[in-house]
Amino acid sequence: MKNKIISITALILAIALFILTGCNAEKEPEAETTTKESLSATITQAETTADSDKEETEVVSEIVTNDEGETEIITEIVTKSEEATTKKNSDKTENTTAKKNFTTKEIVEMFNTSANRIKTDASKVVKNFEKRIVNEDKTDIPSAMGSVAESMMASMMGDDTEPIPFTGKDEIIENFIVPQQSYVSKLSPDYVVKAECKDKGNTYEIYLKLKDHKNPTAGIGVGAVCDVIETHEIAQKASFIKEFSTTYYNCEIKATMDKATGKITHIVYTTPLVMNMTVNLLGTHSGSIGFTFIKDYTVTY
Repeated sequence: MKNKIISITALILAIALFILTGCNAEKEPEAETTTKESLSATITQAETTADSDKEETEVVSEIVTNDEGETEIITEIVTKSEEATTKKNSDKTENTTAKKNFTTKEIVEMFNTSANRIKTDASKVVKNFEKRIVNEDKTDIPSAMGSVAESMMASMMGDDTEPIPFTGKDEIIENFIVPQQSYVSKLSPDYVVKAECKDKGNTYEIYLKLKDHKNPTAGIGVGAVCDVIETHEIAQKASFIKEFSTTYYNCEIKATMDKATGKITHIVYTTPLVMNMTVNLLGTHSGSIGFTFIKDYTVTY
């Protein structure tokens, strides 16, 4: 987290200097539901009644679940006059991915309980990778910087491609999300716009999409469950920064939880944000940079 703050601060300083250089050289002016998804299986019984000059038949259906957790509908047709029974398999199969219709509140509570066990019970957490993607449609840097800005962002905010292991309780608390906090999630259902919990047999797949949040801090809103850049930390690193703000949007969390133990074994955080800044360095200059951070973790107990 400290390295990230330093990198971002250095990036802002470099941008400010290039803006200044460009402005002096070219004399340019200043730039200024909750929804739920539930799946259920419905079995329909059909009765066929023949005309008065035909034989009467009955149709009876039953459910059979195979080893893979798939449900088949078995249809049995009985002809009374012949007193014979034939069976045929329906060509319809149902995906039993949800045996219970979880509410958003239930999903959030389940996730919070399971996620917080990572910092108390896990023996190792591995950050498999971290991607940092520049969102060009959210980035507004004066043209004076040209390709230099792109190369600076690539070098300062490059991806982490090698796995980084964290072992022991203290190291996990220090580095795993939320960094330097004793908890992993204090998420409130009020900050969730979409929540899903899919039953995959031995595991649950939990999906959470969060509300947009401007200037989040640890323990509140998006900052209660994601690693966020806190604006005061940036301001403390560089006195020339007149204004700095962050807006997080469309943040997502995907977690795999073992049903038998209730422990999360894999989790991915996706956090897009826009950093807006105004710097005061021989003039006032404004700009914005959009990033998406994707962090992938595996948890061992």
